[in-house]
Amino acid sequence: MDFRLLGAIEISGQATALRRQERSLLAILLLRANESVPLAELVDLLWPDDPPADARGSLQVYVSRLRKALPGITISSNAVGYAVQVEAKSVDVERFRRQVALARNEPDPVLRGDGLRRALEVWRGEPLADLVPQETRERLIAGLVEGRAAAVEDRVEADLQAGRHEQVEGELAGLVREHPQRERLMAAWMTALYRAGRKSEALRAYQELAGRLAEEFGLDPAPALRRLHLAILRDDPSLRPETAIRAEGTVPRELPVDISLLIGRDDLLADAGRVLTQGDRAQPAVYCLWGGAGVGKSAAGTRIGHLVAASFPDGQLFARLQDVGGEAVPAGALLGRMLRSLGVQPGAVPASAADRATMFRERTESLAVLVLLDDALDAGIVAQLLPTGSRCAVLVTSRKPLPELTEAVHRQVTPLDATTSHALLTRLIGRTLRDRLTLDSVAEQCVGLPLALRIVGSRLALSGDDALQSIAHALADDDQRLDSMVAGDLAVRTSLGRTMTLADPQARQLLERLSLVGITEFPSWVAAPLLDCDEATGAAVFERLVDLGLVELVHDQRYKMHALVRAYAAEQLALAGDRDEPLGRYLQAVLRLAGLADNSLPHGLTLTLRLAVPDRPRLPAAEADAIADPGPWMDGNWPLIRAAVFTALQAGRQVEAAELALRLNGYSVIAALDDLRAEVLSAAREAVKESGPLELYVRLAFGLLPALELSPAERLAAGEELLELSEQLGSTELQVRAMFHISIGANQSMDLDRAQEVTTKALELTEQPDGPVDLRVFVLQQLSIIAAERHDFEAGAGWARELHAMAPPGTISEGDGLFLLGENELELGRYDDAMATLTRAADIYGAVGNDFTVARVRTMMALVASRTGDTALGRELLDQAIDWDRHHPGTNLMEVVELIEADLAMALGDVEGSRRTRLRLIEEAGASGKTTLQQQIQHILDTDPRDPANHS
Repeated sequence: MDFRLLGAIEISGQATALRRQERSLLAILLLRANESVPLAELVDLLWPDDPPADARGSLQVYVSRLRKALPGITISSNAVGYAVQVEAKSVDVERFRRQVALARNEPDPVLRGDGLRRALEVWRGEPLADLVPQETRERLIAGLVEGRAAAVEDRVEADLQAGRHEQVEGELAGLVREHPQRERLMAAWMTALYRAGRKSEALRAYQELAGRLAEEFGLDPAPALRRLHLAILRDDPSLRPETAIRAEGTVPRELPVDISLLIGRDDLLADAGRVLTQGDRAQPAVYCLWGGAGVGKSAAGTRIGHLVAASFPDGQLFARLQDVGGEAVPAGALLGRMLRSLGVQPGAVPASAADRATMFRERTESLAVLVLLDDALDAGIVAQLLPTGSRCAVLVTSRKPLPELTEAVHRQVTPLDATTSHALLTRLIGRTLRDRLTLDSVAEQCVGLPLALRIVGSRLALSGDDALQSIAHALADDDQRLDSMVAGDLAVRTSLGRTMTLADPQARQLLERLSLVGITEFPSWVAAPLLDCDEATGAAVFERLVDLGLVELVHDQRYKMHALVRAYAAEQLALAGDRDEPLGRYLQAVLRLAGLADNSLPHGLTLTLRLAVPDRPRLPAAEADAIADPGPWMDGNWPLIRAAVFTALQAGRQVEAAELALRLNGYSVIAALDDLRAEVLSAAREAVKESGPLELYVRLAFGLLPALELSPAERLAAGEELLELSEQLGSTELQVRAMFHISIGANQSMDLDRAQEVTTKALELTEQPDGPVDLRVFVLQQLSIIAAERHDFEAGAGWARELHAMAPPGTISEGDGLFLLGENELELGRYDDAMATLTRAADIYGAVGNDFTVARVRTMMALVASRTGDTALGRELLDQAIDWDRHHPGTNLMEVVELIEADLAMALGDVEGSRRTRLRLIEEAGASGKTTLQQQIQHILDTDPRDPANHS
């Protein structure tokens, strides 16, 4: 069957007539042939104003009728939507696109122009001419119309390069009148007028355009037009018809058509221009551009070639060094083509590659020729294609660096930054979209790759806001990301595949297995367990991937792999089927390193004390870092450990996931990462609850409880449940932990007798011969808190001193003992002792990096200063705590801050202001169920000796 959409819709071999909506649906699907079109997008296109109540049902009916009427095609459905499966050549839109692509690759302008002319003959009139509603038609044909306009511009430029200015001059006048905003047409018309001897008319055309742009938009003409205008004023020789030169048979002009839109490369273009055109050199200038897949090397190289072309009057040669299958084109074949371009008759071209290279060097010795070598695979072939004349220059693009070209200037083409990416995408779309936030997200998902941005831009230029959400969803989904990166002949997957052919087996294996890491930035040591090699070997493989542009060195043995490469790597790993063993080694490596770091952190927690650290794999350098500097090591690696938790869960490795989550717990406490703590512990606990060891489930629950916002009753119930499970396990240690949480719940419920009873029992268990001595510090902490709640501050201070004496030095537990001692000394009126004790506590918390608790201690120090009348110091300390809270929202620090604010107000004599604040805090605490806090503030209000109301 044959489908013609470039005009009125026509279908050859059609069995039965199609209704209007069926024809419309078919046209929409054919415009995205072999690609799923989302249901929501189909509904919006078919019924833009008033969709029926059961639009999806209507779609199913239309699809059913199409299948019956067109038995020669397949219309498939999936979770996304519908797709029509047809041969690309059976749709005139695809035929047009392919013919245009083929013609654009033709270096000879005569053949290029003829090829584009034949492609444009496929058009029979306005596309989808009989499609209604009109709004739908306009949205669908926007990309088609732009594609045709660009092909017309390319054909006109080819005709001008071929010396056909007289034939296109009249046509260009009409095209410029019809499309006055298209500056390429204006440039072509000015060139044609100049070559026809009508210089004044060419200059007048430019002035009219410049005036119109200034008046309507406040803009100047594009730089290319300004350069052309200057060239016409100067009668620049580069403006002469190329046929006059080509008649001598010696001057080729083979540069590919320049890309219409290239931004973000100004510095690179300027640098290349200086290198390639510098005078007084003894040998040809060689400039190598290298970079990863889709980064825009060829586009930049082509633009550079056009910018410097005038400096090479003997012509420009172009050769693509890979064939369509990604294989290297032999040097002999390339040399033969270039010799013929330089005027050597076919019969005079030598047979051997060596003789051809010799002839090429001899031919170029006295010439000024620019050679553009695109997509080079290795330096050996490039070396055979270098001219010898000192006035010559060579521009090379490659997917990897070519350091063997020692005399060349090497520059890496990197992805675009976020601002430039957004600007390019916006200009590619050509109109303003409503949902700017989603558009920003889409631009970010393109990870700065011009290829990805052009693919997405071409799709959004067609469908705009209607397709934006579906594209954003696909780009955010690892399974759909690469499928969505296809438009016509452009595909990110294909580009990455061609780069992968350059990788050695070990590098290819590492890239595939890096998808198991689950994040896009990681340290070099991950290569060792993934490849089952040592760290040095793994780092060397990483460097080879950097050379191919597949990963990026961030800093100091840390690498980054963007999301599109990660999606490709995951696909390749699934095809290879080699996942379980490297995943097992990797998870054990993460668990070992996390365990070593966790055991070295000064958090004072003992929840993982009884967890074993895996013996293997051994990573000496990484292990040394984890042990020597556990805090910074965790700072840099907690995202990797978090990702490993979820990777293990997805692979059904619940035990490893649980142990990894527990190893993150202590660091999360120090760094005040409550959300991280809750996330990983909750996920691991739920998985272990279904099919894991009961002991791990209980430990995860103990780690999770402090991170949850539970009411006193909920905390009591959780503690009781965990006590029952701990008794089932026969673990004294776990029973003490459960009693600790029961005590907290009872204390919060103001059941101080129950809290005292269960805590005393827990203390007795820790004193048994085989009791969990390491938990005694937590029991002592709770006893101190209970004593303070009973206003027995001497007892509270005593328990705090015992806690401080027993806690490992320099740990959070030691800081907790000093904090509690300082609070009790404050209540006892020992203000000098309290200030000294709290200062020591702040120093310990600061040393371990627990900044939240440092801020909290400062609020207590501010209270001490307030009680001693040093309101200036109190204000300073409180402001420090407030400043920390301002940069770390989401804590409950402001409750304490406001309480101290009320105390400072009282110290300054603002009795009424202090009362109002305290009464408000009492009301708010009661409303939120914080009974303990409510009673504490009430006690302060009722007993503050500075309040005259308490002396009546």
